[in-house]
Amino acid sequence: MKWEKLRPPEPDEPVCCCECDVYQCGCCCDCEDLDEAVSRWLRHKPCPSPAVGAMIDNLEISMVPALVLLPLLLRVAALHPLLGVTVLTALPGLVLWYYYATHRRRRRTLFFLTLALYSLAHMYYLFLTEIVPRGDVARLQVCAVTAGMVLTIASLVHTKRGPGLVHGLHADNDSPRLTGPLQPSSPGKQKTHEPPTAKWSKCPVCKIMRPPRAGHCRTCGSCVQRLDHHCIWINSCVGRANHRSFLLTLAVFVLTSLYGIRLVLRSLCPRQYAAAALFYCPGVYGQSSAALCFTCAWYSSIVTAGLAYLLAAQVLNISFNVTEREAQLALRSGTGRSRLWGLAVDTGEYSRGFCQNWIEFLTMTDASVGGKWYLIGLATNAAWFIRRKDTMKMGTSIITPTATGDLDMAYASLNSDGSCWRKNSLAKKTDVAGRFTYTCQRWASENDLRWVDVKYDEYALTHTVKTKAGASTVVNKLYGRAAELAADLMEKFRQFSLQTGVLPENIVFLPKNAECPAA
Repeated sequence: MKWEKLRPPEPDEPVCCCECDVYQCGCCCDCEDLDEAVSRWLRHKPCPSPAVGAMIDNLEISMVPALVLLPLLLRVAALHPLLGVTVLTALPGLVLWYYYATHRRRRRTLFFLTLALYSLAHMYYLFLTEIVPRGDVARLQVCAVTAGMVLTIASLVHTKRGPGLVHGLHADNDSPRLTGPLQPSSPGKQKTHEPPTAKWSKCPVCKIMRPPRAGHCRTCGSCVQRLDHHCIWINSCVGRANHRSFLLTLAVFVLTSLYGIRLVLRSLCPRQYAAAALFYCPGVYGQSSAALCFTCAWYSSIVTAGLAYLLAAQVLNISFNVTEREAQLALRSGTGRSRLWGLAVDTGEYSRGFCQNWIEFLTMTDASVGGKWYLIGLATNAAWFIRRKDTMKMGTSIITPTATGDLDMAYASLNSDGSCWRKNSLAKKTDVAGRFTYTCQRWASENDLRWVDVKYDEYALTHTVKTKAGASTVVNKLYGRAAELAADLMEKFRQFSLQTGVLPENIVFLPKNAECPAA
């Protein structure tokens, strides 16, 4: 068996032609599937029938009988040690086969998440009904196991809220563009924006510009911020927004499971250490309930061992500040170095030392335009701006993303007389990522707003086309998370404004100003 074929899917690799459903034999391109197809032909082995392909496509229906069979198989395994070895060996094999079948199809499936939750609930039920009544477990120990269960579920729910999707700007022909080393492009041409840093990349599938370390998951069909991997056990990607809660879920589950297994084995074999009792517990098959609990302890141990390995891999990756996706890419390109006897991969690109890597991981926040921004730069040829530009000062904008993807924008600027000038707008999202539209009731204008360039923790550049009575004007704005920005960012804003037709004298960097009190 080629273990390389069992690797997690690389999100950004191009789709091979044999992964589509047009040709079942997969004999139309140069890849491993072509080699296998030729080998089948040489050995006179037919290609899989359409019935087999249809069965794999509809494997989701096997979820219900599989869950019903799990308790039955565990009871069969408890009848005799040989049956136990057979069943506990076959179950992981079936799960791996199902993973391989769904992985090849890049399918999302609830099977693994449901199996994990059902196994957790079933083990807890047996613990309460079979082990606790034996009188060997104290109430405090039962409370500890229950607390671990509740915390595991709570952290899993938090993990499922989402990995942090990239809502970037589409690289189409309708958006402003910064070209090359910020040189004005040819006049008269429509331009597309490309972020000025080389670390940004264009997704070949979503066609959007995405920040560093983001990746596209073909299983989910979306770009994810700081993508680590697609986890089949939670049926979701692990990214910037849920990586910490994912790690917490793994840690709490492993600790709770180990503690529960220890309590079960101490109750079944009180005269032996837990580790030794797992391999030798005389007389445990003399009673059906004890044999069932012993079999479930072995089942839990197998699951816990797999998740403990995943937890260890996650801890090592975080220690070297590398994601699972980056480690795969580094190994394939030969740019990564294996560390700790091959258990970890060090790319050397983002690592800043053990402590700093963990501090960065624990303090990272979900990249979002939401929050407080300072309006630092303003550029437009509009008449109202030309009249007021000498008296305008810095203001603040509070942006709140809504549940539907719109942006609630509240701007406030302190006047010289101590009063506040405020404006609220609700920018409606469009089919193009990074593009919003809103109507300004005060000035009776229709506005087409685009987020041209964003570094969520530092700056943002927006480009708005305001249309009133058939006349259109361009308004460019430079925002900062702090009241000051680096000189190179201000120069980028100036060059961008020149590219969009704003006169040099109408590009203004606003002086600092006191902030308005909360509304």
